[in-house]
Amino acid sequence: MDHLKTIQWADSLSVGVKLIDDEHKLLLSIFNDLINALRTDQPLGVARRVVEELAGYTMYHFAHEEELMTAFRYPDFEDHHRQHEKLTSKLMEIDQSLARGQGNVVEIADFANLLVNYHFLRTDTKMAEHLRAKMPSGYLPFEFSLDDGTGVAP
Repeated sequence: MDHLKTIQWADSLSVGVKLIDDEHKLLLSIFNDLINALRTDQPLGVARRVVEELAGYTMYHFAHEEELMTAFRYPDFEDHHRQHEKLTSKLMEIDQSLARGQGNVVEIADFANLLVNYHFLRTDTKMAEHLRAKMPSGYLPFEFSLDDGTGVAP
């Protein structure tokens, strides 16, 4: 487990939408908790609890992204949504490995690579460009419901 590394937030990971960046920072923090639990040989039950926390917050974050993509008519919504499903599936595989008493380093490293190098830096950056172009100046998502019944932001 020694070669599993935590991932520190850097400006280069920013997608330029504060809400998404803030949620990405928290996702990385929880992921780092998982790495630390595995590196310090804590009982696998501790790592499983962290995976459950990571999965819960990941789904919460993905719901935010998908609500924004829907509200601002993001044209690549379906591809982005499929990536969310793939990442969620990876987390479930990690949880199942831990439930069997294994901390599968390959699965965890694969998840980190997908999350940061592919999803954050490519997929979310592309989505954020669309959102920045479409969001009104000063727009604060999730201070109120985006859905007025039409599924489209005001």
